[in-house]
Amino acid sequence: MRKAHVVLILVLLAAGAAAWVFMCREEKQPPAVRPLSERAAKSLTEHSAIFEKGVVKVTEGIYAAVGYGLANSIMIEGTEGLIVVDTMTTVEEGRAVLDAFRTVSNKPVKALIYTHSHADHVFGAEAFMSDRPQIYAHELTTSMATRMSEMRPILGSRSTRMFGNLLSPADAVNGGIGPFLGIAPGSTFGFVPPTTTFSGVLDQTIEGVEMKLIHAPGETDDHVVVWLPKERVLICGDNFYWTFPNLYTIRGTPFRSLKNWYRSLDMMRDLSPEYLVPCHTRPIRGSAKIERILTDYRDAIQFVHDQSLRAMNMGMVPDEIVEHVKLPPHLAGAPYLQPFYGKVSWSVRSMFSGNLGWFDGDSASLQPLSREERAKLTARLAGGTGKALEVAEELAGEEQWQAALEITTDLLQLEPESRRIRDLRIRTLIALAAAEENPNARHYYLTEAMELQEGFVARVEYGLTPRILAGLPLANFIEAMAVNLDPKAAEDVDQLVGVLFPGAGEAYTIHVRRGVAEVRRRDPAEVASMPLDMRAVADAQLFKEMLAGLRSPLVTIPRFEYDPGNSVAFARFIKMFAPPVMKVPVMPGKG
Repeated sequence: MRKAHVVLILVLLAAGAAAWVFMCREEKQPPAVRPLSERAAKSLTEHSAIFEKGVVKVTEGIYAAVGYGLANSIMIEGTEGLIVVDTMTTVEEGRAVLDAFRTVSNKPVKALIYTHSHADHVFGAEAFMSDRPQIYAHELTTSMATRMSEMRPILGSRSTRMFGNLLSPADAVNGGIGPFLGIAPGSTFGFVPPTTTFSGVLDQTIEGVEMKLIHAPGETDDHVVVWLPKERVLICGDNFYWTFPNLYTIRGTPFRSLKNWYRSLDMMRDLSPEYLVPCHTRPIRGSAKIERILTDYRDAIQFVHDQSLRAMNMGMVPDEIVEHVKLPPHLAGAPYLQPFYGKVSWSVRSMFSGNLGWFDGDSASLQPLSREERAKLTARLAGGTGKALEVAEELAGEEQWQAALEITTDLLQLEPESRRIRDLRIRTLIALAAAEENPNARHYYLTEAMELQEGFVARVEYGLTPRILAGLPLANFIEAMAVNLDPKAAEDVDQLVGVLFPGAGEAYTIHVRRGVAEVRRRDPAEVASMPLDMRAVADAQLFKEMLAGLRSPLVTIPRFEYDPGNSVAFARFIKMFAPPVMKVPVMPGKG
């Protein structure tokens, strides 16, 4: 009977089974890339020098590994052991950094500190675990589980474009705040949950080193800085790096409070550090120099904050505010505020949406035309689709690349298979990339050009491991199922299913109710006794691995127990939650 169930499950899931695995693209031929403009080539090449690879001695007993990946890792030498602040993006990078630190000290690693929960700071942790160190972090660090579950597909795709993971090293000159983001097919993620979390300030002496871990929200809400008062060393995480900050990131992020960020910088200034050690770019020495730089840095952030709000209060819409808010000359010209990572224009738009939401105040925006209707309007104004394409080609001939690009957005809604339109868009994307000094924007342009040329969606296989999943809350994975529910498949379904996880001591009900999945955590005894359409008893780790794509549902579902129900019925239920197929954003799609 069990064998027959497996065959039936195979039939039920075969059409969508591939959607359970995040596939990386096959090797593609990138489009012919135009050489960088003279200005962009000069500035990006000079900026790359900041990431020269090596272990930099900050002061006695404190070293920063720079250039081994997008982020830095910092080593503090204690009496009998080492403290490592941030652990790189992958286990492979972490091992390379640890090997480099071993040229300085062979003491065991007794403590790890996460400055915040971004992948390039925490996912190499397994490389440093042989001596079972204590791990310190802010209590919000575990919020990363949401990014690993509900938002994983879209953030993975947009990050792949932004960081240029699919581009050649020659085309991805640098990553803005580091030489590259070292994620590729086969990379291993090794996040290890913190053993000690805190809020506010944690005074700690580790291996004879006195330090304060201070909550300092900025690039993330869980951000902390590490202050060593005797050495007057401030490890500032990502609240400062040698480029205009990512007050908004084009990969997508919850709103980042600019006010919290510049207030954190004020706290950092008040410490009067003699050494400033960012977790991207190089350490800085000298209290007067650090004070000047941090003051300018916080002033730039406050300027964008205040002037964006002032413009909103003048009734301006985002497109107008972008033209209105420009940094004062002394800030715009500062070498540590150049737009190699964040941009003022992106930050302004984030300020608007973060404070006022999506509606710009223009009545025409209340019920805007659909993308298809707007495309038809563009074609009609030009005298037809063919004429609109001719206009776009003329604009490209005049090197009005942005105007041509925007017209191709409309035209692809009407003729998505047109090779002529695609080729024009690819040409405009490559031209914009050639003049772009911001690596994030440049990578995004070039990656979309590659996607359109080769017909794929940019996604890299992220090397999640069972160990990582074991440290992430089961609740995040169960709750994320609701996001993946196919409303058409569920429009006539009214089914209450319970899942018990005895090993984890948790239980949930999932009520699919005509297009909505109500997920509730319940007492296991309640789920065991309540009337249900189906009840499954499952292993929590296997269930997480299945939802994360590490295990096929074809072979995992039959391993669970059912009463009432069976594996075939549960497979049919789970199939409604298979992750949807992703498209390139510019292409039309109706879900």
